[in-house]
Amino acid sequence: MFSFAARALAASPPSTPAKRAPSSRDDLETDRGRGGEDAPVTPTKGAPVRVDAAVKGVYRYIDKKTYLDWGLTSDWSVEGPRKRRSIGGDDDVAAKREREEADGDDARGAKKAKTATEEGEDENAASEGYGEMTEGSIERLLQLLQGLSSADLDAPLPVRTPVKGKSMSEMWADLNLCEDSTFIDVGSGYGKVVFHAALSAKVAKSVGIEYVPSRAQKASEVQAELLNGDRAFMTDEGRELVSPPRCELEQGDATTRGAFKFSHIYMYDRVFNEKTLALLAKQLNRSNFQVLVTYQRVELWRRLGLRNVEHVHSFTMRTTGGQNFKAYIFVKGAYGGAGAA
Repeated sequence: MFSFAARALAASPPSTPAKRAPSSRDDLETDRGRGGEDAPVTPTKGAPVRVDAAVKGVYRYIDKKTYLDWGLTSDWSVEGPRKRRSIGGDDDVAAKREREEADGDDARGAKKAKTATEEGEDENAASEGYGEMTEGSIERLLQLLQGLSSADLDAPLPVRTPVKGKSMSEMWADLNLCEDSTFIDVGSGYGKVVFHAALSAKVAKSVGIEYVPSRAQKASEVQAELLNGDRAFMTDEGRELVSPPRCELEQGDATTRGAFKFSHIYMYDRVFNEKTLALLAKQLNRSNFQVLVTYQRVELWRRLGLRNVEHVHSFTMRTTGGQNFKAYIFVKGAYGGAGAA
């Protein structure tokens, strides 16, 4: 994720973790008490969301396996010294971003991200930091995607040729994330969202592509360890859902991967630079997807060349560092159904 895959800067840890105290009910997150109107929302506003025990176990397991790698956990449950990293060893970049977020400065979202790059790293595969969304936010997002065709959205779905005897919701039912869907996380990091989609939405295929070799390697190690039968939180069904070829993790540059043959695309692209986004726009224009979840506004994507998409909804997500970011849901204007990966 940095490099190309940076799912997010989102989160240098706050100086006082007490701002987000761990809940004694880790599998249940609600919108109440989460910072007022900017708090994450569920598909049914104010309703609690329950994260499956296997999903929660995966998040905690990855936290324990990787917390020294970049210093955050999903719920601040790991105590003791943590190692903060920024790409190229410059902590000032992450610190600056943290200060800007604290000040609520989102104006830079439309600006070109200035990125620090590792020696020998491709410029178009760079970003400034690393962060993750909480499992509660991802679960809310997946629930929304599962009922997208009938959800209360910010904007109407694009017009389709009427079909006699079918409501608009029925005509758009193929937008819904379901067991027939194929899902890819572009910039998948340690694989949390990939495993989450596989376990919670039980999609037909869940794939992650990560640019940073060390993160991709750790994600592959986690997958192997989830499958070996030693994790009490993993049921037989869970192991089947996260097994290849149904669930796959790749290391590589998504800007050169080719068309994304998936029905649903997720990317935490908030700090991808504009060169990377422009290359991705070309890939997306060649891709037969149905739904795209991005952290960049549609105006920026259109300026960079993305065509034939309509913004239908924005959705507040919360990071492990206690920050809120908007995810934007785009629907492809016309398509013939997404193919399998």
